[in-house]
Amino acid sequence: MASPLKKLISTFLFLLSSTVIIAASSESLCHPYKSIISFGDSIADTGNYLRLSDVNHLPQAAFLPYGETFFHPPSGRYSDGRLIIDFIAEFLGLPYVPPYFGSQNVSFEQGINFAVYGATALDRAFLMEKGIESDFTNVSLNVQLNTFKQVLPNLCASSSRDCREMLGDSLILMGEIDLGGKTFLVPGNFPIGCSASYLTLFHNAKEEEHDPFTEYHNDQLKTELKRLQKLYPHVNIIYADYYNSIYTFFQEPAKYGFKNRPLAACCGVGGKYNFTVNEECGYRGVNYCQNPSEYVNWDGYHLTEAAYRKIAHGLLNGPYATPAFDWSCLGSASKLISSFLLIFSSTITVDSSEPSCRSYKSIISFGDSGADTGNYLHLSDVNHPPQAAFPPYGETFFHAHTGRNSDGRLIIDFIAEFLRLPYVPPYFGSQNVSFKQGINFAVYGATALDRTFLMEKGIESDFTNVSLSVQLNIFNKILPSLCASSSPHDCKEMLGDSLILMGDIGANDYDYMFFQGKSINDVEELVPLVIKAISSALVDLIDLGGKTFVVPGSFPYGCFPAYLTLFQTSKEKEYDTFTGCLSWLSELGKNHDEQLKTELKRLRKLYPHVNIIYADYYNSMYRFFQEPAKYGFKERPLGACCGVGGQYNFTIGEECGYQGVGYCKNPSAYVNWDGYHLTEATHQKMAHGLLKGPYATPAFDWSCLGSASVDT
Repeated sequence: MASPLKKLISTFLFLLSSTVIIAASSESLCHPYKSIISFGDSIADTGNYLRLSDVNHLPQAAFLPYGETFFHPPSGRYSDGRLIIDFIAEFLGLPYVPPYFGSQNVSFEQGINFAVYGATALDRAFLMEKGIESDFTNVSLNVQLNTFKQVLPNLCASSSRDCREMLGDSLILMGEIDLGGKTFLVPGNFPIGCSASYLTLFHNAKEEEHDPFTEYHNDQLKTELKRLQKLYPHVNIIYADYYNSIYTFFQEPAKYGFKNRPLAACCGVGGKYNFTVNEECGYRGVNYCQNPSEYVNWDGYHLTEAAYRKIAHGLLNGPYATPAFDWSCLGSASKLISSFLLIFSSTITVDSSEPSCRSYKSIISFGDSGADTGNYLHLSDVNHPPQAAFPPYGETFFHAHTGRNSDGRLIIDFIAEFLRLPYVPPYFGSQNVSFKQGINFAVYGATALDRTFLMEKGIESDFTNVSLSVQLNIFNKILPSLCASSSPHDCKEMLGDSLILMGDIGANDYDYMFFQGKSINDVEELVPLVIKAISSALVDLIDLGGKTFVVPGSFPYGCFPAYLTLFQTSKEKEYDTFTGCLSWLSELGKNHDEQLKTELKRLRKLYPHVNIIYADYYNSMYRFFQEPAKYGFKERPLGACCGVGGQYNFTIGEECGYQGVGYCKNPSAYVNWDGYHLTEATHQKMAHGLLKGPYATPAFDWSCLGSASVDT
C-alpha cells in the first residue's frame, strides 16, 4: 500500500499537471519563468503566518532580531534575512513573492505565496486520527492548494493571456516539495539531525540515530519521483538534494565561510547548541550572534540567510539538482546568470578582468555631521535654525554658511575635487537629485543605531530619528526614480561606478550615552552593535550593486575640546603626556576601529568582487597632535578655533555660532574648529592621506588616471 507521502506527491503532481499546458517531448527544457507561486511551511513563508495571527499574540518572527540582516524590520520570515524563495526570485529577476493572506490585488506578475509557518503536508483530520493535534495543522498543503484553486479565476480575469499559459510560465515552489508548471522541482528533506532544536531535544540519542529518518524520507521520495517520471515523460521532474547541500556546511564549515562546530543556533540561549525550549529567538532577553553569516542555524529550527543563499546557489547552478537546471535559452553570457553570480559572489572566484583602478562618476554619502553638506539645515525648523546656519561657519571657503559644520570644506568635498566631480548636494531640500550630481544623506547628529533601540537604553534625542538605516531606506525608495530611464542592470552599473562613503557614523551613539551620564563600560557595550549596523548597511548596498566603499574608523575622541572640557580632571594619569589627549577616551576609538577592521576583513572574503577600503581617521588625525608644527598647526593644538572660555576654548551652551562667540584669525593653524568638528585645513590633510596614502587600506589604485592627473 502506498505511503501517505507518496499519495500526497502523486496527487499534487496530478492536480498541477491537469491545469498546466502539456509540453511536447521536443520542447526545450529551458524556461524563463515569469512568476513564482509557492506552497509550504516556514521554510518558504514570507509573512503569511504573521498576517494570520492574532494581533495580541504575535509570533516570534514579528519581533527582532528576525529580519535584522537584510530587511531590518521583521517581515514574518523565519530567518535573519532572505529565504531560498527570495534568492530564487532575485535570480529570475522577479519581485520578492508577497504572502497571499492579508494581501490585496495579488497577481501572477507579483507571484503568490501560500506557505504558512507550521503547515503540514498531511491534512488535519488524518493527523487527529493519529492523536496529533496542533494550532498549526489547519493550513495543510491541501488547504493551501484549495485556496489557490479558488482564487485562480480572479487571478486570470484581468489578463488577456490564457490562464493555463500564465500558470505554465510560473515556477511553483512547495517549501520542501517544490513543483513548477512545466518543470517540477522537488527538494528532499533537510538533515534534521543537525538542527539545534533536535540535537537539544534528543541529546541522549546515539549519534548514528540522528540522520537515518531523513535519509529514509529522501530515499522514498526519489523512488516515487522515478515512478512519476515514467508516468509523465513530457514533464521535467527535478530532485533537489537539500540534504547533501546543507550537510557539506557541517562537514567543511570553513570552506563555506561558517565557523567551526557550526551546529549551534545563532539566536538562542543555553546549552551546548544555544537552544532552550520556551526561551527561543524572538523572546525577550534572548540574544543573537554578532555575525549571523558565520552560522548555519538561525533559531534552532530554521537557517540563516547565509545558509539559504548558498543552498539556492547549489540548487540553481549545481550540483544539487538532478537533472540540473537548463538555462541555455537565456544565453551563455546572460545578464540573468551574471547578476546571479554577483549575488552569490561569496562562493565564486572574482573575474580577474575586473579593474582595480576605477574612474568614479558619482559620490553617494551616508553618515553624520562629518559628511553633512546641508541636510540638517534643510530639515530644521526655519524658526530654530542650527548653529551651522550662522557665521563663522563656512567663512574660510564658501564665505557664507552652507550647513557644513566647519569653517570650510569637508573630507567629502576634497574627495569630490580630487575626482573632478561636483560637490555632493544634500538630498533633503534638493530637487532633481541624480547620479551625475551625487547624493548625500548624511545628517548632523545621526546615529548608527535606530531610535527605538536607543530609547530602550534611556537615550532620546531630536537627532536620533535619522539613523543610518533610515538614510538607507530613503535611498532604497528613491533609487527607482534615479534609474527610471535605465534598466535594472544599468542601475546597478551606475551604482557600481559610484564611490560610496559611509561617513564616520557611530560617534553620536557614544556621545549620547556619555551625555546621559553613562559609564565608559556602558558605552563600550554599544561598539559591536554599531559595527553590526555599519556592516548591515554595507551588505545592503553591495546587494544593490555597490562596488567601492570607503568606511572610516573613529576619531581620537580624547583629543576633542568638548570631551576634554566635559571630562576635565586633575588626574594626570588619565592624559597622554605627549599630546594632552584623554587616553581612556581615545581607547574607545581604538576599540571601535579594531572591531570594524575585523568585520571589514570578513566582508572582503564574502564579497571578493567588492573593494572595501578602511579609512584610518584615528591615526591620520592623531599625528597632528603628535607633531603639530610638521603639519602647519600651532603647538598644543587641542583648543577650538571657534569658541569661548576655559583651557580648550570651549563652553557648553556658549558654542560656535552663538551670539558673542568669536573665532580665531587663522583657522588653518587649528585642528579643531568648534569643539566637536574639524577645520577645513584638517579635512584637507586627512583627505590627502586617504586618497594618496598611507591612511587607506587597501590603498586606492589611481593607475588608470595617469600620474599627472593624480598629482593635480
